[in-house]
Amino acid sequence: MNIHSSILLAPYTTFKIGGPAKFFCEIKDQFDALTAFEFAKKENLSVFVLGGGSNLLVSDRGFNGLVIRVVNRGVEVIKQDNSGVSIRVASGENWDEFVSFCVKNGWWGLENLSHIPGSTGAIAVQNVGAYGQEAKNVIDSVTVFDTATNQILSFKNSDCGFAYRTSIFNTSQKGRYIIFDIIFKLKKTEAPILSYKDLAEWFENKFPDLEKIRNAVIQIRDRKFPFPTEAKKGNAGSFFKNLQLNAEQYGILKEAVVREFSLEAWEKLDTKVFKEGSLYKIPTAFLLELCGLKGVEIGGACINANQPLVIVNKTGEATSSDVVEVAKTVLNTLKSRLGVCVNIEPELLGFSQSELRDLGRVL
Repeated sequence: MNIHSSILLAPYTTFKIGGPAKFFCEIKDQFDALTAFEFAKKENLSVFVLGGGSNLLVSDRGFNGLVIRVVNRGVEVIKQDNSGVSIRVASGENWDEFVSFCVKNGWWGLENLSHIPGSTGAIAVQNVGAYGQEAKNVIDSVTVFDTATNQILSFKNSDCGFAYRTSIFNTSQKGRYIIFDIIFKLKKTEAPILSYKDLAEWFENKFPDLEKIRNAVIQIRDRKFPFPTEAKKGNAGSFFKNLQLNAEQYGILKEAVVREFSLEAWEKLDTKVFKEGSLYKIPTAFLLELCGLKGVEIGGACINANQPLVIVNKTGEATSSDVVEVAKTVLNTLKSRLGVCVNIEPELLGFSQSELRDLGRVL
């Protein structure tokens, strides 16, 4: 393993934005990880662990520390019977290629998570979810390197603290563990998840197989999201999270929408709201559209016209400052007009505390 200096990070992110890392290395196992962290300790460096770079915005100034990129590979069936299969997958594997592999083998559970960029390890970190499915529903366990003790540990699903777009790996234990592999438990019997509105409408009164569901998800996503590998369409997927409000907050939002827009606007929004327990899940994209934020453009960055949750590196030359200004415009508009505070999804690397506060993040 080699440790390099002054490596530009933009090519390692799907946003194609960001300055250099002071130091950079790629690791394949716990021995590489130990070497990297010993180097960081000796040089008194902060450490950032990089996967596929698909949920990340790097500052134009770069990162004054050590970036560790996990590049291990491997897919292994460790157990199977007539009803299901358990598969161990290295965190450096390309996620969508792994989903395609499972679909071709007739294994159910990941098809709704098709066409999501990035590496497999990030799926557990963010508890990635889409079209009615979440990673927590198919993850059996996660193998990690504990940077505090230099040990390899195995976490059961229940140990990971999975919640909406979160886990212990990006909240309470952020930065402590490096994920090396994940064990997924999938089904061999038909188990289509078609509750999400887009899929329900696509397959109305039909009984699709795995390939059809995967192809539908890909087509639906392509209508809304510019896939970040396309030229001049770099992005980090959904930049803004959907709102989750309690009953009181939901009532306050109703008053704001009716006041700022109309009762008809509220009635339209109300049909798009999903109730989950005591919480109301609000489609933030609709609020952005309502506030006229579609197409907002600053420098080389803009709000995607089809799916406004996405900020796009439109010109291919956008800076992190452009993206931040677009995001601040969205957050400030939603706060001032509707009284809601929306959280952002991507990891932010190399930004100052004041910049993080502007985006609702505090060190």
